[in-house]
Amino acid sequence: MSMVIAIALTGCGGYLPVKDTQYVSIPVAELSPTQDMLQSNGAKIILSPIEYSDKNDRVFVDSVYDDLSQRLLKSGNVLVDRKLANKLKNELLAAEQSGRFQTSGPAVADIAMMTKIVSLSYSSTYHKRKKKKDSKGNTYYRDAYCSFRSKAKLNVRAYKIPSMELVNTYEYEGSYKTSIDMRNSRCSISGHTTYNILNAALAKAIKSDSHRTLNDIAPESYVLERYDDKSNLGEKVLYRTTIGTRQGAVEGAEVNIYHKVKRKNPLTKTTRIENILIGEGEITSEIDETGSYVYIDDEALISSIKIGDVVKLNRGKCGFDEYQVFGVCIK
Repeated sequence: MSMVIAIALTGCGGYLPVKDTQYVSIPVAELSPTQDMLQSNGAKIILSPIEYSDKNDRVFVDSVYDDLSQRLLKSGNVLVDRKLANKLKNELLAAEQSGRFQTSGPAVADIAMMTKIVSLSYSSTYHKRKKKKDSKGNTYYRDAYCSFRSKAKLNVRAYKIPSMELVNTYEYEGSYKTSIDMRNSRCSISGHTTYNILNAALAKAIKSDSHRTLNDIAPESYVLERYDDKSNLGEKVLYRTTIGTRQGAVEGAEVNIYHKVKRKNPLTKTTRIENILIGEGEITSEIDETGSYVYIDDEALISSIKIGDVVKLNRGKCGFDEYQVFGVCIK
């Protein structure tokens, strides 16, 4: 974030209020959203049943599914019913090979996510009872204990439906450490404790790396209107957008702005639509259920933004229940 923006938003003057602006007419983007897109409640996602490399890992399927589904829902998306997602599993696996999701009737989803537990393991180290001294020179004993470290890796693939165009692939990796007082040098633990240690590593993996997936499939919102600072026309601007409280808008949250463009493959002659990042802005304090205002003072960016351009919340490396505000993750 530039120093200029930081001063403008957080300095003595505070945010640029809408009452100090005037409406400015600007061109409409060539690929502007339809009425259905404007009224959308977010991307509709099929979260396919969790796959696993080792049959012993099937006991973690529900916890991984629940964790991912909560992150998707709280990021403003809509999930296809789990029973329907289960029925579509084989079709999706076949579609990965054929490159086309075959279905009749209305589209069941916009995005399909397929997740696999690739590896899951833990190790232990025994530590004997030890004599120690504190800072005052007093002697005490540290009881014998075992330290445990678990590691998890998941592979996630996201596809557009029905084209099966790959959005991206992701590797989630995480580890967890804990220790338990015990005299057993073999560090034997119960099945319940083993489950908890391994599940904690899976949770860490999802928490640490899922932000990239959430950013890639973040629901699209759009630029509706432009308002210029009356005393600085073309220099300080507010854009009315469809990112409202329902989509997770909070004061100071960072957003990315995109142009939609058509790309034609010279060999296959097929056309696809891509979002091209053109700049960033911050949400001001004026937010309601249906939308918010985004502040921008980059003149080059201001001159390029059109009505209907795409706006997405930028979570950075923040969790699903956090937002990136001035580079910091907040709840």
